[in-house]
Amino acid sequence: MAPDPRLRGLLGDWTGTEELFPTAWTAAGSARGALSVEPGPDGILLDYVESRDGADGAPLVAHAVVAGAGFWWFDTYGFTPEAPGTATWEGDALVLDRRSDRGRTVTRLRADGDRLSLELDTAVPADADPAPLVRGVYTRQPAEG
Repeated sequence: MAPDPRLRGLLGDWTGTEELFPTAWTAAGSARGALSVEPGPDGILLDYVESRDGADGAPLVAHAVVAGAGFWWFDTYGFTPEAPGTATWEGDALVLDRRSDRGRTVTRLRADGDRLSLELDTAVPADADPAPLVRGVYTRQPAEG
């Protein structure tokens, strides 16, 4: 099966700024984000790096796989997915929804030409109302070469 053609708008290298909302584990702040989105088997492969402004620690590094209606996320926090999340479309937004016994995250990615927006919400426990965690706006970077 061919990947959904709407995924093409997400392809490329993106950099931008992020607003981070407070959680039980972290304070509010800002960060620089970089995403690289490439075609994958029946979907996309996404690499992500978040460098928190003013932080001395290592950045958050993640890798995501979107294949068909499934979604897997691996990051430097080290929690291995117990089950795939879901990848669906709501209008022009790719919605990545994953649940575990630690809670739920819902990510919305929306591309508009050379601009990409990301909304990441979280709920703890998983059946609670999601609250904002990250809001990012990124610009597509020119291809090297």
